[in-house]
Amino acid sequence: MSVRDNRGGQRTIVLIGATSGIGRHAAARLAAQGHRLFLCGRDARRGRSLVADIGAGSPVKPVFVAGDVSTGAGVAAVAEEIGSLTDRVDTLLNNAGVMLSHRRLTEEGVETNFAVHHLAPWSMTQQLLPLLRRGDGRIVNTNSEGHRAALFSAGSTALDFDDLQMERGYSTFLAYGRSKLANLLFTYEFQRRFADLTMVAVHPGMVRTRLVRSVRNPGLRLLTAATHWFLLPPGQGAKPLAHLATAPDVERGRYYDRFMPSHSAPQSMDRGAARRLWEVTERMRGPMAPR
Repeated sequence: MSVRDNRGGQRTIVLIGATSGIGRHAAARLAAQGHRLFLCGRDARRGRSLVADIGAGSPVKPVFVAGDVSTGAGVAAVAEEIGSLTDRVDTLLNNAGVMLSHRRLTEEGVETNFAVHHLAPWSMTQQLLPLLRRGDGRIVNTNSEGHRAALFSAGSTALDFDDLQMERGYSTFLAYGRSKLANLLFTYEFQRRFADLTMVAVHPGMVRTRLVRSVRNPGLRLLTAATHWFLLPPGQGAKPLAHLATAPDVERGRYYDRFMPSHSAPQSMDRGAARRLWEVTERMRGPMAPR
């Protein structure tokens, strides 16, 4: 059974993907609330800036851990450093995100959307599991309504287990949607297997972020410009993350549309696909916990 935080409401929180967009705003919000933060991102310069910006007004100075979670080795290095600095984690926020115009592989030869949106949350949870068990044992995965259907594409987001790496044809939004579906299948399957812990996924809303900065699709650029004023600012998108990281009444194993539990797409409820993905992922990254 996980141990409830009993230090005046302060939680030890690990936030992956903290240096920009909703991650940066969530970090500022959580720091202002007095939580103990370990903030992770690839860019050390942005990390130093983040700590400087939010550390001065925070009762507890946050710690930045530089690392690239797109690879198993990168996740392990981040987790090892965190483990050297704390003996517990109450909340893990898996918030790293990408969106790429063209198919790109990580240093390990894995398609990047799949690596960042599925393998990274899996492996970070796996590596920090002992610390999560000593703490409150909560994991929050940033997801997206994109798991339902791919924008500008007729392709189903249902996983193609014969082509998880999208070698047969790459589509920006299909790759993104399928990787978010994989993350949601993982969320549900993890909760079924680890009922003593808490894992949820959250769609933070349609938010103006830097996520599409590397996408050169003219249609998306035009759509983004046209809808700019209808999208939430990053500070608003960060509120659900901060809420789910700390709220006492989170419903285990649920998909949240911002602050409320919601029904996810039918393909996310496919238990057979979830089990198969779990097995594939264990072959890639090892078992989630010792048997």
